[in-house]
Amino acid sequence: MKILTYVLRLLLAFIFIYAGIEKLFLPYDPSIFPADAAEADPLFFTYYDLLQSSGYLYFVGFFQLLCGLLLVFKRTYLLGSIMLVPLMLCLLMTHVLFSKYLPFILFDTAMLALNLVLLFGKYKEWKPIVLQPQNTLF
Repeated sequence: MKILTYVLRLLLAFIFIYAGIEKLFLPYDPSIFPADAAEADPLFFTYYDLLQSSGYLYFVGFFQLLCGLLLVFKRTYLLGSIMLVPLMLCLLMTHVLFSKYLPFILFDTAMLALNLVLLFGKYKEWKPIVLQPQNTLF
């Protein structure tokens, strides 16, 4: 299990560090991206251009890079993995609702599944923190 955890951590770290660096530091060329995924819904490219022009993709890229770096280190990978869940759900739902491009949807689903494997491997550690017992409803 330790080897699997290590491999998954490094795989996810590499993917998200690269994605974060790409969004933060590499120039966005709106003519190339639609050509790479020509079967995607054109609405997705309009949405992506809006995210790029508003600066929101820098926010996403920062957190992709941060989570990827947190996954590298044994002491912080659980935090990085927990932080990735909402980010990955947003990425997945963007592709489900906007691009409707099956390769993007499958890739995001696979990354979410791998992250959940990491999380549930440490279930005993985060369960008492996240799911604290309570005596009252509020």
